[in-house]
Formats: sequence, C-alpha cells, structure tokens
Amino acid sequence: MTKPTWTRAWPVSELPHGSIRTWKPEGRQLAVVHDEEGRVFAVDNRCPHEGYPLAQGDLKGCVLTCAWHNWKFDLTDGSCVLGGEGVRTYPTRVAEGVLEVDLSEPDPEVAVPALRRSLEEGLFRHDNGRAIRDAVRLLLAGYPPSRLLADLARYDALHAEYGTTHVLPLAADCGRMLDRYAGVDAMYVVAQVIDLCGESNARLALRERPPALPGATALALREAVEREDAVVAEGLVRGALESGIARREVEAWLCAAMSDHFTDFGHELIFLVKAQDLLDQLERAAPSEAMAYAADLYGGLVYATVIATREDTLPYMRGYFRRLAEVEGDLAAVRARARSDASFDAARFADAVLDGKASEASDALWSALRDGVPAERVAEALVGAAAIRLFRFDLDVDRSADVQEGWLWATHRLTFASAVRAATRRFQSPDVLRLLVQAVAFIHSGRGMDAPPERRLAIVPEPGTAEEVAVAIVQRRPEAAVRLAAGCLARDGSATLLRPTLEDLCLRDPLVRPIFLCHAVKTTVAAFDEYQALAGHPLRAWPVLATVRFLASPVVERTVHRAVRTSIQWVAEGVLPRKLTQ
Repeated sequence: MTKPTWTRAWPVSELPHGSIRTWKPEGRQLAVVHDEEGRVFAVDNRCPHEGYPLAQGDLKGCVLTCAWHNWKFDLTDGSCVLGGEGVRTYPTRVAEGVLEVDLSEPDPEVAVPALRRSLEEGLFRHDNGRAIRDAVRLLLAGYPPSRLLADLARYDALHAEYGTTHVLPLAADCGRMLDRYAGVDAMYVVAQVIDLCGESNARLALRERPPALPGATALALREAVEREDAVVAEGLVRGALESGIARREVEAWLCAAMSDHFTDFGHELIFLVKAQDLLDQLERAAPSEAMAYAADLYGGLVYATVIATREDTLPYMRGYFRRLAEVEGDLAAVRARARSDASFDAARFADAVLDGKASEASDALWSALRDGVPAERVAEALVGAAAIRLFRFDLDVDRSADVQEGWLWATHRLTFASAVRAATRRFQSPDVLRLLVQAVAFIHSGRGMDAPPERRLAIVPEPGTAEEVAVAIVQRRPEAAVRLAAGCLARDGSATLLRPTLEDLCLRDPLVRPIFLCHAVKTTVAAFDEYQALAGHPLRAWPVLATVRFLASPVVERTVHRAVRTSIQWVAEGVLPRKLTQ
C-alpha cells in the first residue's frame, strides 16, 4: 500500500460550491472541484483526449465536461462516461478548514489492472491514442514492456475471429528490439503492435473458447487437427498445458500437426516459431505467468491451424507433395541417416529449387536427404533460395491492378523458409522433413513473380555506411540501397550496424498500413537472423540484400482501387482475378 502524501492547497472557503480552480503543485496541474453538495474532487487538469484544461469545463452534479470536445468524466472515480479513457483522480480531505490533496503515486496493484482494462477498451475501439497513452502509464508504473507485448499477442489470440494473427509475430520481433529503447521510449516499439492489434480486432468480442480436455497426447492433437475439429484440438492444447505438460513438448506436437499440411502460406509455422520467442522473452520478465499466456497463445494458434486453407491439397501444389506420399514411410530412416560430413552443393540445390522443373526441385531435395545431408543444412540452402526469389520480385507485379500477387506475397517465401530452418533446429522429429517439402513447394511455386533476367538488379558492392543504406531506402532508390548494403556486408563492422539501423527505420513509419509495417519488420528480422545463422554460407548475403530491395522499392499499400477493378471484372464481366503463383 502506497503511503499518502497529503499536500496543503488553500482554505476550502476560498473555493465556493460549484466552482473549479486550477492548482499547480510540484510540477503537476490539477483541476480542483467543489460541487454543490460540498464534495471536493481533484483530477488531472489535462483532458486525456487532446490535453485541453478541464478546469475550463462545465460541472453538472459530479460530472465534469471538457469544453472542447464534450468528453464527460465522473469525478467520483475519474471514469469517462462519454469519450475515451478516464482521467486520473487524487484523494482529497479537509483538515482544520484547509483542503489537502494526496499527491502520492497510485498503488501499482490497484492502478495496473485498471490501466490494462482501459488499454483493452482502446484496442476494442481501435483508439490508438488511448491505448498508447495507457501503455505509457503502465510503463511508468513499472510494468515490463515484454509483458505488455505478450498482453497484446494474448488479446489477439483471444479475440481474433479466425485465431491468432500477425500481431503475434510482430510482438515477438519487436520484443527483440527493446534493449535499444529504455524506459518509456519502449513505446516506439510497443505502439506498432498496438496499432496492428487494434486494427485486426476492432469491435471483436472474446472468441468462444472450449474447455481444457484431459488426456492430451501428440497423436490425439494431430488427429483432431486433421479432421478439422477445432473444439477438441484447442481443448487438448489447453488441457496439456494446464496439466503441467512441458511447453516445449506441446510445441513439438504443434509442429508435427503443422507438418501434415502446408497451410495459409506457412503462417502457422511462422507464428509457432515466433510464439516460442515471445514466451521465452516473457519467462525472463514474468516467469510465473508464462504458462497461462502459452495456453491462450497456443489455443488461438491451433484454432487458426485447424481452419486454415490446406494449400497442399490445391491443384497448383499437389504435384509437389505426391513424392512425399511415396516416401512417407522412409522419413525416420532418412532423418537418422544424416551426417555432418555429407557432401552438399547448396548453390546448385538452390538453383534447382528456383529454376528447375517441379520434379527437379523435388528430386534435388530427396537426393540430398538420402545422401545424408542434415535437414538443417538443406533448410539453410532453402533460405538462400527464398531470398533470391524475393530479390527477383518484379515490381510490375506490385503495380498491376490485374493480378492478385504483390510484395507481401513475395516476402512470405523468405519468412517461411526462416521458420523452417528454425524448426529443423528446435524439433528433432522426422516430421521436420515434411516442412522441407513445404518450403521447396512454396519457393518453387513463386517463380511467376520473378522479373525477367534482363530486368534483375546487378549486385555491385559500393562503399557506404548503414545510415547511407537507410537514406537510400527512404529515398526509394533500391539499386543504390542494394549496392551500399552489399558494401556494408563486405565489412563486418558495417554489417553489425546495419541490423539495428534497418530495424529502427521500420519503426519510423516508412509504411503506413499496419499489416505492411508488420511484414517489413518480420522480413527484416528474418533476414538478419539468417545472415547470422548462415555464417560462411555461399548464399549468406541474399536475405539481407533481398530485404533491402523490398524496403527501398515503392510498395503499393492502398489496394482499394485494385479491389474495385477486380470486383468489376469478376461481377460485371465474369473475369476472375489473375494469379501468377497458384
């Protein structure tokens, strides 16, 4: 309990009934109200909407109305009865005829729950200003920013109509940037997640959740996902975690279930890897809370997995997975055959995945695995291939209103390949070999977005600094940005500075729409993770160079015109939107 700090104001007789007076003690600014019934209230003078002085407002009973935008506050508790968030109140008393106000900071045990509720109301309304202000107040009250990010991911998992969304990976990626943003400056990181969470879940009530089910096993979960039984699948995940089954084991179950089908452009596997990162961050800040968060995060994730589109069953992908069906029984033996000294030409393998026929890409994969090449090394080469595919992206595709694909479609190849590489290291089951098949299929099927060879950027390293790369990106000069980035990567010191420079650039709103910003962050983080993981690899530089080109190129964010055009073609002319990769 916080000890009161009673501060004398003035004799209460100097404040007539029904009057409001401004008071500025100890650098604060309060509105002190003496209502017609003789009660005295003190609140922050600045309206939480836009900061106008409440002392100039209108008093009716115990409701104070801001003169500027008609927000109304109940002075008994500071709640906003019309508008947005409430205003802070201060306890008052009259001692020997003198008004005194308690200026002590509120007890965090009382203040934090109220602020969290207000923040969630801001998310519900997609009121960024309110949510960000409440988040700042939470940080000032000592609330860990990593837990705040986990709160946002949890809110998304519990409210999103179709299960976990991009809020989860953005929260995880932003959490890794917090070490550069101390104190309330952490809001430059957290606010990006607030924006996306509010937009993704505006006006959505809590999603109905099934009860935890006992007897959870890996097989039971896998079968429930396969038959699209979302109630049982989510209940099993919740039951497993609540019964004390280790989080890592449940994560392995989820990975196995995700390996059975390539779903929704690989989002679910990406989200699983990011959820692990986010929960690891949370365990360092609030270890006793992590398991409860895991139940909600993974509940939302398994729900999204169950209802996701199974891309491997669609005509454009079936051929890639026929070979997998033929060798299904050999996966354990193939995984056991892996040896660290197996010969592997990563560049040649990447060429087959990029430019070979579908059968050649599949043959290259199974040949490598049967020769004993470890799944992790194959995954590294797939990261390189995915990055080259991203680097080749044809800007005319993004500009065209006649096709569905755009820059975001291209980034998914790299971020999924990055998640597959992480999965091959984190999960030792033969199931990860299915993920390699998914990556081959996804990367190879994206060739329709490639620019023709004569229009692809040449990479000629140019001396420069990380800041010069950022300037070229802001100026939308992709050729210069790529040259300068290549020069930075050739010098270890500059390469080290490039990551924080580009991550910080992403936080400075180079993109307007939250979902595009999310993909910029996700792709940048994946690129540098892979650059670090691929030390000494012949394809090491490609993820960073591809990401720099993406960030520097004009990105079509507004898609309303395209939606109008394709809708007219579809409805009025009977012409379906054209797709290059499906």
